[in-house]
Amino acid sequence: MGKEAERPFLEKVSEYLLSLPFDLKILQEAVSDPELERDAREIAAGTIIHTIAPQEGEGPIRYVDDVLLVRAALKRILAEGGEHAKDFATRFDAEVYGKLHDDLAVFESVLGDLWPWLTGKLESFRKPLYKGKTPSQYVDDDEAASSLYEEGLEFQTNYNVTEDKVRNSVRRIDTILEQLNKRRAEDAKKKT
Repeated sequence: MGKEAERPFLEKVSEYLLSLPFDLKILQEAVSDPELERDAREIAAGTIIHTIAPQEGEGPIRYVDDVLLVRAALKRILAEGGEHAKDFATRFDAEVYGKLHDDLAVFESVLGDLWPWLTGKLESFRKPLYKGKTPSQYVDDDEAASSLYEEGLEFQTNYNVTEDKVRNSVRRIDTILEQLNKRRAEDAKKKT
């Protein structure tokens, strides 16, 4: 893969590592939006849970899969959110949806067979428990949704990814691919 293909990918990953806590707020909005279809809201809740749950690894690289999954979830919200999904997307056009199609095209072209594996994980996000509740319970119960929102705020407060850390760790695509391949291998071990 040439440097011309790598550069936009690394730039987008770097940008979204810095904006991850704020991007989670958009997913929080989806969870609490009764106009969106339930499936879209559950994907949003599951993606939040996946992101704020404790993670292995050091530095910003440990959040690379989350950055990619958040963008994939935002696409699913638009695709599965029902008749009001376009209204939701319009609210966040400047932040996300105006460039989402191009972002996903870059991710898919660079990641190759890692991209379907990664986006395929979204479906499993409907199941895991977080603090004793499933994503659907966070959608159904206002108190649980508030608690998930508070957890998201705590994540944002403790998220210690800075521009310097991103610049120092997101320099080579090999580092990112190695991290993603390691996670895919771990997933495969869990299934056997």
